[in-house]
Amino acid sequence: MDTSVLIWVIVGILVVALIVVVVIMLSRRRSDHARQAQHDKAEKLRVEARQAELAAQEREAKAAQVRADSASAAATAEQAKARASQAEVDAARLADSVGEHDADAAKHRQEQAEALRKADEIDPAVPGDAARGNVARGDAARGDAARNEDDVHNTASDGVTGDPRRGASDR
Repeated sequence: MDTSVLIWVIVGILVVALIVVVVIMLSRRRSDHARQAQHDKAEKLRVEARQAELAAQEREAKAAQVRADSASAAATAEQAKARASQAEVDAARLADSVGEHDADAAKHRQEQAEALRKADEIDPAVPGDAARGNVARGDAARGDAARNEDDVHNTASDGVTGDPRRGASDR
């Protein structure tokens, strides 16, 4: 063989080796690019998954807040019902005690009138008999309605109102 053929064979082998090296390098680059693209895609999916998780947590928190607000409103309504029930009980209790207070007030008025009658009976400065003192004091014990009725019925012809049982000096 000739040296020139040998040189051409060596050059051919080198060119083929060089082509194989270039193909291998390009293949690795593509492989690296593909890996990087897959990594970027996976990272993007992770970010989206985190965002979706945060959105889900926000919805859960909002739902929990709505549940808490609902429970609070229900508790407030129950408290209002309880206060209304208590107010009804208090109103009924007070209504029941009105009769007792009226009876107690009437009893005190009667005792006061009796005390005034006794005072008139024993007071020497009260002119006339004790019955006249009772009549004068009875007006106070009977109340405004009775006094008004007496005033209407006991109007003298000269327009002076008063009790006809009283003397002129008492008017």
